[in-house]
Amino acid sequence: MRNFVLVFILAIIISACGNQTGKQATAGDAAKTEAIAPENLQVIEIAVNGMTCQGCERTVQTAVGNLPGVQEVKASHLDSTAIVTFDKTIVTFGQMQTAINEKGYEALSYQVVSLK
Repeated sequence: MRNFVLVFILAIIISACGNQTGKQATAGDAAKTEAIAPENLQVIEIAVNGMTCQGCERTVQTAVGNLPGVQEVKASHLDSTAIVTFDKTIVTFGQMQTAINEKGYEALSYQVVSLK
């Protein structure tokens, strides 16, 4: 019975932290990166509520990283942020916010970190 309880608790923790698998780079990712014009690149920092672990970070990174025009995403549950490098002519903060919110987190606001 004790083992069952431990397994049950572990399953709940894993489920709460989202997808535990990392995204592997593919040829499609390289093509996506090459298609972005350097003069259109922008880096923003998004405030994200609700991330509590590395699994949450990966979930946010995958959700935003799958949007067209996104080159790179680095999320931090410790800082409650996601740093996104993207083509500002292809994707908007609103689309990133929707992708994050649909995964159960809350994208609050953003600030421009730099223009590449």
